Amino acid sequence: MAGSLSTSALASQIADCEDKETVMSVLAGFIADSGAKYAVLNNFNYGVAPAADRWTPMFSSFPADIAAYYRTKNCLPEDPFLRAALSSTTPVRFQEAEEKFRPCATIVGLLDLLRANGLVDGLAMHISDRPGRLTYCCMAYDYSLEGMSEFERRRLQACVEMFMRHAGDLLALKSTRELSPKEFEVMACLARGESNKQIARRLDLSLSTINTLVNRSFGKLGVNNRTEAAIAACRSGLSLVA
Repeated sequence: MAGSLSTSALASQIADCEDKETVMSVLAGFIADSGAKYAVLNNFNYGVAPAADRWTPMFSSFPADIAAYYRTKNCLPEDPFLRAALSSTTPVRFQEAEEKFRPCATIVGLLDLLRANGLVDGLAMHISDRPGRLTYCCMAYDYSLEGMSEFERRRLQACVEMFMRHAGDLLALKSTRELSPKEFEVMACLARGESNKQIARRLDLSLSTINTLVNRSFGKLGVNNRTEAAIAACRSGLSLVA
């Protein structure tokens, strides 16, 4: 397997997790050790059929521009990797899946953005570690996975399943740092490089309101500037609360 992934070490680290922040840190380390450059985990608690319409972000290390594009362009209903993963019992490789679909303009834009960020290949898989909980995991790589064996793919999937079985409840916990829908909307604009004045015009809000939303989001994310905010929001899955 690419990277220095140790399943025994991962199991030990998961066992020591006591809060969501620790889980997020261990998950980020697991992604790096697996050889992936970025990853995202989304939770679907309503089964496979309606999964593309009812989901909750749990973790993402993708660059802010990719995360913002995916959400603002509403890519999920058309995401061919998600649909392929939900209909397969084993991880689906990006390059293999691409040969079997004709993407719409929105997905073409997403693929172009992925490649612009140096991503070459990836794996998409779904995990059902217990009744009523379904997790979609997408791992992106900056090299081809042509040499990855079926055994290696299944081993990665088993690691994700082990992770969710033992730490999924902690990962799913809501916290006071999660962004509200309006705060997320502001952060998505910020991630695209828009100024506060531009965001105010786009959302038809006063500049003072935008300043308040930005400062409140910074506080929730524990950051000091716009770049840190975009990265932190992305890593937290750009979580939303009502």
